[in-house]
Amino acid sequence: MQRYNIFIVCARYTCYFHGKADIRLKIFVVLRMRMYLCTQIEVCMIESFTIKNYRSYRDFTELSFVASKKEGSKTKDLPPIWYKEINGKRILRLLLCVGLNGTGKSKMFSALNYLRMIATAKPQKPSDKPEYRPFLLDDYSSTQPTELALTYYIEDVCFNYNIVVSSERIEEEELKIVQSRSSRVFHRIHNKDLDKVEISFGNACDLSKSDQHDLEINTLSNASVLATFGALNIESSILDKNFDYFENHISMVHKSDKSLADKLQTGDAEKDKALKKLLLRLLDDVGTNICDYVIEDASLNIAELKANGAPEIVIKAMLEQYPSGIITHKNLRFIHSTKEGKNGLDFELESLGTKNIIRLLVVLYDVIIGAKSTCIDEIEYGIHTKALAFILKMYLTIAENCQLVVATHDLSLLNADFLRRDAVRLFEKDEYGSTNVRRRDYLHNTISFYKTYEKEVSPQIDDLMRKIEIFIKYKDDISE
Repeated sequence: MQRYNIFIVCARYTCYFHGKADIRLKIFVVLRMRMYLCTQIEVCMIESFTIKNYRSYRDFTELSFVASKKEGSKTKDLPPIWYKEINGKRILRLLLCVGLNGTGKSKMFSALNYLRMIATAKPQKPSDKPEYRPFLLDDYSSTQPTELALTYYIEDVCFNYNIVVSSERIEEEELKIVQSRSSRVFHRIHNKDLDKVEISFGNACDLSKSDQHDLEINTLSNASVLATFGALNIESSILDKNFDYFENHISMVHKSDKSLADKLQTGDAEKDKALKKLLLRLLDDVGTNICDYVIEDASLNIAELKANGAPEIVIKAMLEQYPSGIITHKNLRFIHSTKEGKNGLDFELESLGTKNIIRLLVVLYDVIIGAKSTCIDEIEYGIHTKALAFILKMYLTIAENCQLVVATHDLSLLNADFLRRDAVRLFEKDEYGSTNVRRRDYLHNTISFYKTYEKEVSPQIDDLMRKIEIFIKYKDDISE
């Protein structure tokens, strides 16, 4: 049985659960699903990410995934689905990032993606300079390097990877195993006197001496050791695991060239069936009347367009993209069940919220199956608060060896009864324009986290809102 089959099993059996008498059986099935995932998918989770001198982050800033042991002591109030315990540490499966516009939430995601890019992508030319993105709101930071570090788990082994990047080169890079006494895999520096890369290998490195030499002489000043290793035909179990981690277990959600129809119909019948079960169940639970979807293959002969008078320049461009002369695509239609019967709508005609719920579920499925740590910016876009809270709780119930970092402006999520307050990160900018990230000091369960944060965030805006003369000034500006 492949690892995603358990989703089919869960969907197939939970559809018969309706009454309270079935609750224990339903919980049993869900827990069995999570136990299965735990044994089938390797652990790939982040403990912390630190940044210095990257875009809006001037000073050392940490995004920690470690849950507080003050919260969650009462299992009935805060169940452990929020975290996975690894080597005695509670690693959160979900972080909720909140803050005003321009406080650096998206830049945090960009920094993690930047680190991933450096670790996996080797520049095409030796003369290419590394991408350098320092803090620009002072006269000092643009002369200093960017520093990034990630502490993460592959299975139960904790690694720390850090890199220092200037406008000219990668100045320093290190990979080590974090334990009672740290064990180095490699440490790379740039020797300024000789103008060359030097790499020292530690006891944890399993490269042969000849492969160590090959890796060192092939690592250029603008490329990371990990990216260079990925481009060479040399063997190392520990480097291979870490390269694979950055390449396949860290992801950003962004607009893809791949259509939703392609994601729902991948050619893997069993996987597609599992995703369809989950998607239709979710669409039903959040109140849509969608009961099914179909994907139809469609084609268009370019010769017919030419015969109907299409411009020659358009025909030429189409033939370059489709040399066969046939344009093929998949048409996605959702079936709605109403009192009038069942009728289909093209995906483009669905509401923005419905589209984004569908896209989000596809993303979550990929995150869970792929054991990924994934960033989603403005997760609430077009989705009702209740539906979003439901989806996040569903994710937490199913998730095992994966993580979501979501940025949102929907503060009502702070009122969710299942929220762990230590999973919320508050993004703020200081008077220098530099981003700070903090978790809220511990609050007693009787104190509203939502109301407390709402009072703290930019109180000057609340003061201005109460002054009608402020708004009259805007009217005067237009009248002048």
